[in-house]
Amino acid sequence: MSRQKVRFAEFLVDFSQHELRKDGVRVRLQHKPFRILEMLLKQPGELVSRQDLARALWPDAHVSFERGLNTAVNVLRQTLGESSQECRFIETRSGLGYRFIAPVEAVIEPPTPSSSLNLHEDYLKGRYFLNKMTEDALWKAIAYFESVLAGDPRYAVAYAGLADAYCQSALTASTHGENAAQKARDYSAAALQHGPVLAESHVSLARVKTLFDWDWSGARAEYLHALELSPDSAEARRAYAAFLSASASPAEALVESARALVLDPLSCAICAEHAWHLYLAGDFQGAVEQCWKVLTLEPAFAPAQHTLGLAYQQLDMHEEAIVELKNADHISSDHPAAIGALGHVYGAAGMPGQAREMLHELDRRARRRHVSPYWYGLVYTGLGESAQALDVLEKACRQRDPALLWLNVDPRLASLLTSRQLCRELAAAT
Repeated sequence: MSRQKVRFAEFLVDFSQHELRKDGVRVRLQHKPFRILEMLLKQPGELVSRQDLARALWPDAHVSFERGLNTAVNVLRQTLGESSQECRFIETRSGLGYRFIAPVEAVIEPPTPSSSLNLHEDYLKGRYFLNKMTEDALWKAIAYFESVLAGDPRYAVAYAGLADAYCQSALTASTHGENAAQKARDYSAAALQHGPVLAESHVSLARVKTLFDWDWSGARAEYLHALELSPDSAEARRAYAAFLSASASPAEALVESARALVLDPLSCAICAEHAWHLYLAGDFQGAVEQCWKVLTLEPAFAPAQHTLGLAYQQLDMHEEAIVELKNADHISSDHPAAIGALGHVYGAAGMPGQAREMLHELDRRARRRHVSPYWYGLVYTGLGESAQALDVLEKACRQRDPALLWLNVDPRLASLLTSRQLCRELAAAT
């Protein structure tokens, strides 16, 4: 992996500058621990032997390296915030060496723009990657938006793009919720400062108000203002449709989503979200048909495969649901949503052993990334264990977890939500 910069979780590594940053803040790391990190990152997923590390860091064969290597690895683990018992990033292969187990992505750094045309092109590339709705593409989108701002720090829609990107990262657990919330708020405020009459600025603010502030009336006002400013904005229609679905207004959501489709019929993101709104409206067969339209455009589009699996489950086609949810998990960059959905299907289909294995899989993934209690709640609901499901969902509510966006409209939780007044603050807000 010959790359000058790579990103994993909240960390950015610049090999040429010998620099490690966490959420944008430089972190001090001594030479040998950094070199170990560099060697691991240049072969992610592969074993780096202790002998190879020794040859690179202690070339003098007469020097004992065992204690020094152990110390350097421990320092690196402490800097990354992990231990050998609970590793998110570095796996120890006893007596053999180490392996970097977290996803590693190259940081795309487009050439510095030299004109307004180049800035606009890079902004559109950022939107393109953001709408691919994968973790890999998310970081590419962020890189393009940042490149635009390097060329023009007053480019308002690039700030809006970054705010939207961090809203998406909170939903996909690519960035810890609190970090994502703060960045989304900051970039949204910058977008409004530099572009108060741009629809994109108000859409981003509305997303922040919905996901992190639970200010639904304020979000609605921002969406409506954005549509007044730009009635033909497919992105504004798409975002408002999602808000309406989450607000239990399915008919209005479908109208707005259909308008977005007319404005941008080739957007896989808009097409897939239309399927999601059909699913939430109870039109499961319509959701299936819409998902297949998306998969005709893009055969490996995780959001469409995920919704397809959920719709199949509601149609009592459990085998088909399991196949599609496994496909969604395979291409979704380790996102826990598909695992929670699979666990729910297994439980509902009378396969409790497989459902409990999904609980264990969520535990395993939680060692590497944030996993919302919401996904555990889905599995417990599928198993018919309402008390456990309510407990973990209330925990998510106390944490103000962004995954709760669909809490009150998710068909899988319909029977559960009538058994206790769950998440009163969220229910009142919606």
